[in-house]
Amino acid sequence: MLVIFDCDGVLVDTETIGAQVLCDCLAPLGVNVSVSEVFALFRGKSIAVCAQQVAALIADNEPYCSWPEAEREDFATDFWARVQVETLRAFEKGVEPIAGVQALLQHLQKKQIPFCVASNGKHEKMQLSLGMSGLAEFFPTNRFSATDVSEGKPAPDLFLLAAKTMGAAPSECVVVEDSPSGARAARLAGMKLYGYCPAETDKRTREQLLVEGASLIGHMHELQQKL
Repeated sequence: MLVIFDCDGVLVDTETIGAQVLCDCLAPLGVNVSVSEVFALFRGKSIAVCAQQVAALIADNEPYCSWPEAEREDFATDFWARVQVETLRAFEKGVEPIAGVQALLQHLQKKQIPFCVASNGKHEKMQLSLGMSGLAEFFPTNRFSATDVSEGKPAPDLFLLAAKTMGAAPSECVVVEDSPSGARAARLAGMKLYGYCPAETDKRTREQLLVEGASLIGHMHELQQKL
């Protein structure tokens, strides 16, 4: 067995921080969205897909549409770089591990069950969030990013790379995800899937995880009992 964890929202509680940063970056462009709306639009998707969605959101909004064309092109080029910089700054103020994750990882180590993390985020982002949350020691080299493959989640490439590198067949893998995008990637990879859905998870996300074949868990101790 190999257990593959998503990072943001599964190992570390960073998604709310990141969503708020994106809200703050979009506001000057005339796009006023809530944290919950950001989750619905962007959760679990690759940066390339998110960039396309942002471009669509701001295309017809003031003040963006009134900018000179060259300025708009420059902005489109570096918008996500700015978001990432601001997100990393926010993470530096503090990142907490998901409740029960440390005990779960210790449980897996004790039972000698291999595990890894596979995230659509960049390695630099994982390094910071895992380090700030105290989880980096559990993932010294067993980290995989969408930047390692040609196509991130919801494509199965990232999970398949993790399985191959860790020496496990897809049918032997258990994926822990909190986003429909990641859940679809796990299904397409032919892996068993647990959907992490704490009490605050919205109904739509729960339903989408179920559609992808996830077994839902509300707390990490539930998963610990199953592994």
